[in-house]
Amino acid sequence: MAPELKTKSDVSIVLIFFTALAVFGVAGGGFFVHDYARARASLGWPAVDGIVLSRLERESAPLRYVYSYDGRSYESTRTRNFMGWFLATPDTDLRPGESVAVYVNPENPAYSVIFPGGAGAAFVILSLLAGGAVFFGVGGVVWTLSRASARELVFAENAI
Repeated sequence: MAPELKTKSDVSIVLIFFTALAVFGVAGGGFFVHDYARARASLGWPAVDGIVLSRLERESAPLRYVYSYDGRSYESTRTRNFMGWFLATPDTDLRPGESVAVYVNPENPAYSVIFPGGAGAAFVILSLLAGGAVFFGVGGVVWTLSRASARELVFAENAI
């Protein structure tokens, strides 16, 4: 393979990697911000009575529960927001038929959680990681393109 073709192939692979890193950083950061905002808002959502229907298959599987809000019934398996998974949870062993407090999003009643809130420290750490991915992704793209253009100048000068 000619050195110029190998270089272009290597540059393409590196560009794809750094671009993907930047895109994942932006997408992850957006997800973390949206989820943490929803987790914080869930602390103020109205609580309604729900009933645990079952655990799905395994003991560690999510709960399945039903609740009623504004005259409509809803069923869910969501116990917490993503940022809520970083918080310690009360040791509750909810069994089918038991009553449980369900926190319902008044703007979207189909979205509910049993454990409201989210971990601020996890949000900061994950946001910093997402920001780092964007920084290194964009920086890597710029660095790769500048190195590739410098190499093209060397190839052009050698061809003359």
